[in-house]
Amino acid sequence: MKRLLLLLALSGPAGFQQALLTLTGASCAEELSEDEVQRYQSLAAHPVDLNGAGRSRLLSTGLLTPFQVASLLDYRTRTGAILSWAELALVDGFNAGFVDALREFAFLGLPEGEAPGQREDRRLHQTLTLRGAWRPAEAVSWGAKYEAALGERVAVYASARTTLSDPKPGFPTLSAAYYGRRVLGQVVVGHFNARFGQGLVQWSGFQLSGYSSLGALRKNGTGFSPTGSYGASLLGVAADWHFGPWSLSTAYSWTGQRPIVNLTRTWRTATAGLTATREAASLEARISLPDWSLFGEAAYAWRSGFSALAGAYYVPSYGHRWGWLLRWYGPADKRYSGLAAGYEAPSFSATLDAGFRTDTGAQQYKSVVQWQPGFSWRDISFSPALRLAGRCRPGETAPLRVELRATLGAEYGPWLLGGRYDLVRGCGWAWHWYAEAACRQPKWAAYLRGGLFKVDDWDDRIYVYERDAPGTFSVPARYGRGWSASLYFSWQPARRHSLWLRLETVRYPWNLTPKDGRFECRLQYRFKM
Repeated sequence: MKRLLLLLALSGPAGFQQALLTLTGASCAEELSEDEVQRYQSLAAHPVDLNGAGRSRLLSTGLLTPFQVASLLDYRTRTGAILSWAELALVDGFNAGFVDALREFAFLGLPEGEAPGQREDRRLHQTLTLRGAWRPAEAVSWGAKYEAALGERVAVYASARTTLSDPKPGFPTLSAAYYGRRVLGQVVVGHFNARFGQGLVQWSGFQLSGYSSLGALRKNGTGFSPTGSYGASLLGVAADWHFGPWSLSTAYSWTGQRPIVNLTRTWRTATAGLTATREAASLEARISLPDWSLFGEAAYAWRSGFSALAGAYYVPSYGHRWGWLLRWYGPADKRYSGLAAGYEAPSFSATLDAGFRTDTGAQQYKSVVQWQPGFSWRDISFSPALRLAGRCRPGETAPLRVELRATLGAEYGPWLLGGRYDLVRGCGWAWHWYAEAACRQPKWAAYLRGGLFKVDDWDDRIYVYERDAPGTFSVPARYGRGWSASLYFSWQPARRHSLWLRLETVRYPWNLTPKDGRFECRLQYRFKM
């Protein structure tokens, strides 16, 4: 039986929650963005074929590092298709824990004539998702998203929406990609993401803003990728070509009139890349050794000057990892330069970050410690967890903020029970608590959650990831004195049809000043063609 994972707030299969945190490097769901969660939910619905996808397709998913992609392609060339997940775990750059997370978003397709297994999928897959939300005395919001994939060759995205705060629809997101196999890696037309190096020159889309987990110390550049994100910032044409160990990526975005060029050279244990835009240029390098992984990037921007970062991971034994990151940003960058370090074990992790602003001299110290053991008793699986996060900014009115989070989950057959308690000391004392009960069946699932909170100062607000339908992301800030309750229900009456319903209410009967509560209803329908 899979153990109940730390967070009971994400929708999807039981393994999706932990797999998402493992692959993104986030320490908790509240650190993620709506666009990134949607991207992984789309990958879960349309997994990538690790045996059939080319280099550009593998990189564009964001699931693998450039070293892992090069290692996987080299292994496929030398030995043929990978026949099992256990075999994949033996490939350089992969391990059992990472492969277990990867299984939520990928599959091992087999060409004709190979051993029995899942064959390469060459059919056209299409998905249409419709959703709406309603609050009394407010405008109704709606959203629509279309996704299509032709095996590992073609991907198409189209989406549009309104919000409760902005009932007028904006410009829709339109994106299409074709993936080649040889010299031509891919061509993307429409909205796209561009992520190169460590993000000093070019990085669009999601990125972790802090260093609360070891995985956040290093960014894994993915090059160009199509996107169905509602907030895509690049619109134009992008393409890349592969000449043996060399890769050339070029793009032009009409928004901002932004040209992007990247040239990358890949060796068996190292990669080096040069990235340039109209505003800046950088040189990035990575080296992968048996126990060490080294990475760094140096950049110069015409307006903000020089910036650089360098880091390392060290794996002394299986399941244990150390990491360090040293960074410097110019005065115009307005980010914290400094040093971050961390340690990670199977059920324990800790990070420490010390930095300062080169423009103002302001200092910041942050640390996150997590302990999340899992154990079973008879047929019941337990997953307790503790998370202690501290931040110090000398010179501010309330320089110290400390948050203690305790989570407990239990799973027995289809039944789940969970709860979470947050205690914050910042401008004052604040706390938040909720309990949740659920039942999951093959075709339907229901979750009922209720909570209380007391947060008198906005600077002490507590963010809580709320369970919602795939493609919908909600992290409300608990502020004031009151209670909340929500009902989440998912139903799949047939293979092609899926329905999600969410009801939520928040009330403030004990608030220090009168404050209106709210009620919200969300409905989402998905049809697979």
